[in-house]
Amino acid sequence: MIAFRISVALAVLMSPVVALSQQSAPDTLHVTSRIVYVDVVVRDAAGRLVRGLSEKDFGVRENGKPQTISYFADHTHDFSSVAETPPSETEFSNVGLVSNSVNIVLFDFCNTASQDQPYARKQMIHFLEALPPGHQTALFVLNTRLHILQNFTGSTDRLVAAAKAMQLASSTAPTTGSRQRSSDFVSAFQAAIGRSPSGASAAADGQLLEAGDEMQRAIDITQEALREIAAAVSGYPGRKNLYWLADRFPLYGGPTLEIHELAASITGSNALKSAPIPGVMNTQDIAEANQSLADAQIAVYPILLTGVDASGMGPEARGMTSQEQLFQQRASLHDMMNSLADTTGGEAYYGTNDFADALRKGFEDGSNYYTLAYIPQNSKWNGAYRKIKINLAAHGYSLSYRRGYYATPENAVEANPAKELNLALQPAAPEATMLRLTSEVVPPDKQNPYFVIKTTIKPEEVHFTTDAAGIRHGRLLVVLATLHEDAKQPEKPRQTSTVLKLDFTPEQYRQVAKAGIQFGLTLALKPGDYRLRLGVWDMSSYRLGTLNIPLTVR
Repeated sequence: MIAFRISVALAVLMSPVVALSQQSAPDTLHVTSRIVYVDVVVRDAAGRLVRGLSEKDFGVRENGKPQTISYFADHTHDFSSVAETPPSETEFSNVGLVSNSVNIVLFDFCNTASQDQPYARKQMIHFLEALPPGHQTALFVLNTRLHILQNFTGSTDRLVAAAKAMQLASSTAPTTGSRQRSSDFVSAFQAAIGRSPSGASAAADGQLLEAGDEMQRAIDITQEALREIAAAVSGYPGRKNLYWLADRFPLYGGPTLEIHELAASITGSNALKSAPIPGVMNTQDIAEANQSLADAQIAVYPILLTGVDASGMGPEARGMTSQEQLFQQRASLHDMMNSLADTTGGEAYYGTNDFADALRKGFEDGSNYYTLAYIPQNSKWNGAYRKIKINLAAHGYSLSYRRGYYATPENAVEANPAKELNLALQPAAPEATMLRLTSEVVPPDKQNPYFVIKTTIKPEEVHFTTDAAGIRHGRLLVVLATLHEDAKQPEKPRQTSTVLKLDFTPEQYRQVAKAGIQFGLTLALKPGDYRLRLGVWDMSSYRLGTLNIPLTVR
C-alpha cells in the first residue's frame, strides 16, 4: 500500500532561502508574454556558418514596421564535445542543464513506409555513433502515438543503445516507388465530384472517404505528437531543434497539399470552407500546430526518407500520367517541407540517401544561432498571423529564422486537467516542462519510515490572482503514479491526487519567491524497482509539468 500525505504549508514557510538568479530575459518563449523571440542562423555565400555578429548588425520588422530589439544573445560555437554532467541518484528535474540548445530526433513510423525504415534507422545509428558527447538529445518514435525511447541526455552511448533497441513498426504510408494510394485518392476525388471521364460513382465516393479517413487519422496523430513534444521541451531555455524523419509530413504537405490544391481548383475555396474534404488540414489546425511550435521555440528540420528519386522522370512529362502525378506530388511535398522549415527557422533535407549527413548538418546548424527578442508595437492580440523580417546590415548572407507568429490572446486555451494529466503520466510519455519541477528523494531513516519526495516549483511559473487584501491565490493539481519497472503494469496503475491551495500573504510570497513553492510527498513501498511519475497542473494557466523518478527499494 502507498501512504500519501501532503505537507505544503510547513514546507513553504520553513524552507531555506535560495536567491533567485536575475536574467536579462525570461527562459521560455511565450508569445502571450508580449515578448517575441527569434532565433537566427546566419550563413555566408559559401554556406559557412557566420559567427561573431553583434546586435547592431541586425534589424527586425513586424508586418513591415521596424521593431526595437530588447534582447540579444550570441549562441554560435564550434560543433564539438560539451561537458556532460553525470546524473544524480537522489535529485531529479524535468529540465536538465543545457549549454546551448536541445535536440529532438523524431523517427516517424506513422508517416514512413515499412520498406524505408531499416535503412533510415541504420543511418540514424551511424550519425549517433559519431555525435560528440554533451549535446542534449532525446529520441522519440511515433506510431499510433508518441513514445520516448531516450530522454534528454548528452551521453552518446545511451542514445546509440536506445536507437539499436528500437523496434520498427508497420505503416500505411506509401513507399517511394509506389504512390498508388495517393494517385487513387486524387482520381477518386475527381470522380466523386464529376470531373473524371467516368463520372461520379459510389465506388469513387467510398474510395475518397476511405483514403480521406486514413489521412485524417495521420493528421490527428501527428498534430497530437507535435503538441506533446512542445509540452516536453517548452521549459528548456533557448532554441529547440526537431529533426523529423519521415516519408510524408501530413500536417503541412505531401498528398494532403495536392488534394487541397486540387479541391480548391475544382470546387473553389468557398466550397472547401463550407464542406471540408476528409483528411485535409484546415487553416485553424495549421495555425494551432504552428503556434505550439512557436511557443516552445522549436525549429523543425524535416528529413525526407524516400531518398534520391531514381525514376528518371521530370517535369517534361505530358498528360496526367502516373509519373507526372508522382512528380507533382514530390514537388509539392518538397515545397511544403521548405515552407515548414522556413516558418519555424529550420532546414529541409530531401533528395539524398545520406540521412546521417543531413542530421549532422542539422545539428551543426541548430547549435549555432543568434537570439533576438522584441516587444511588438502592435498591442492588438487578436489571433492574427504576423510576419517577421530580419535584416542584416551587410549583404551576401542567408538567414534562417521563423517567419512569423500568431498573436494569440492570453488565456485562450481550454483544457481538461484529468485528461491531460492522464496522458502525460503514461509510462512512454515524455516529461512535460511547462512547469519546471525539481525533486529530491530522501530515503527512510529511524525517525521516518517513508521515502520523502521533496519537490520545488518556481513561483513565477504559477498563475496567481491577487485579491483586495493583497493575498495571492493559486491552485495546483498534483498526481503521483507508482509504476513497477520490472513487472507488467496493471491496466490502471495506482495513483493519488490532491489539490494544493496556495494562499500567500505578501510576506509569505516574498519567502516563496526566494525559496520556491515546495511540497513533500511521502511513500511507503515494498522492496523492488519503481518508476514514480509526478504530475503538476496549474488549474488557472493550464501549464503542465511531469517528472520521471526511478526509485529502488532494498
